[in-house]
Amino acid sequence: MEAFSGIILVLGGFFVLVAGVGLLRYPDLLFRMHAATKASGAALVLVLLAVCLRIPETPVIVKSLFALTFAFITLPVAAHLLGRAFRQE
Repeated sequence: MEAFSGIILVLGGFFVLVAGVGLLRYPDLLFRMHAATKASGAALVLVLLAVCLRIPETPVIVKSLFALTFAFITLPVAAHLLGRAFRQE
């Protein structure tokens, strides 16, 4: 289980790297928003899954689920508000 959670953690780090590169390389704000929300959301899922596999205790799993729920509620809303603010200028 340690090796599997390590692989998932490295994959989550790769998605964080992809999100960072996307933020730096994409020319337009809308492309940057896409990179930031999609890749960072996937990275968050993978990192929290690896943490839950490494520490299989109830409080850790419950807190991870709350963090995922909060992130997936707020990520699209934040991206939408940034897009609207960009288009109004």
